[in-house]
Amino acid sequence: MTHPDLDVTTLRLLVALDERGSINAAASALGLTQPAASARVRAFETRWRLAVVQRSARGSSLTTDGHAVVAWARPVLHHLDTMRESLAAMSTERGGEVAIAASLTVAEFLLPRWIAELRARRPDVQPRLQVVNSARVAELVRSGAVEVGFIETATRPTDLQTRTIGHDRLVVVVAPGDPWARRRTPVDADALADRAWVMREPGSGTRSTFETAVRREVAVALEASSTTALVGAALAGIGPAVVPARAVVAELETGRLVRVPVDLDLDLRRPLTAVWRPHERLPDAVAELVLVAVEATRAP
Repeated sequence: MTHPDLDVTTLRLLVALDERGSINAAASALGLTQPAASARVRAFETRWRLAVVQRSARGSSLTTDGHAVVAWARPVLHHLDTMRESLAAMSTERGGEVAIAASLTVAEFLLPRWIAELRARRPDVQPRLQVVNSARVAELVRSGAVEVGFIETATRPTDLQTRTIGHDRLVVVVAPGDPWARRRTPVDADALADRAWVMREPGSGTRSTFETAVRREVAVALEASSTTALVGAALAGIGPAVVPARAVVAELETGRLVRVPVDLDLDLRRPLTAVWRPHERLPDAVAELVLVAVEATRAP
């Protein structure tokens, strides 16, 4: 034997009647007219062959059966409301704005492809990106201003959750007229430290990786906050520059810049790392962005 489905609105109406003491007040709480509310109650009673509301000249009240129905209805409605709120939260989490901070190399050469793939998978996601140096990325993540950051430093922040996305390599480049342009033997750390450099600002992943490799701070001929400015300064012959290899592919191929060999003991390889606050579950869209980044950097 089959039974008709429960009318959730009528269950809410009966609970409201128990709480508010009249059919008029219950109807008003649910945005119903009094006649519509009364019709719902009568239909419920007919469907289930129960008398749940007692009507009199003094108003309406629940019968014994009505009190039983309300007692059963309360936990059901509570679970329904919980499910509705959870579904709404999941839907919001999967869409909407995603706050990201990225270091310059990642933002210039990698992140656009990652975001394009994320948008292809989740068209409702709206990324918001801040491009700053690696130290500032970590600060934005710590403060909660962004949900995830991408950095390129040789050392990882120990107070943040991290995941290695891939690796990047720095190269030393000079203009063709520089004395090092004709050099065939590798340059060691002492020789590197003797020059004045075209260099990123303190806090950048490029600078920290280079100074960690040579184990000292180096003299700076020009400090710039963008890789494009570094490349331009190197082209102008201001001094040697240390830049991501991917940033000077065209210049090296055309001979406008020359790559300088360096001592094999100098590690100019650096990790590309995703960072986020510890002990927090990443929203689904952010977790998928991290996965997209890993997949992209591992692709041949």
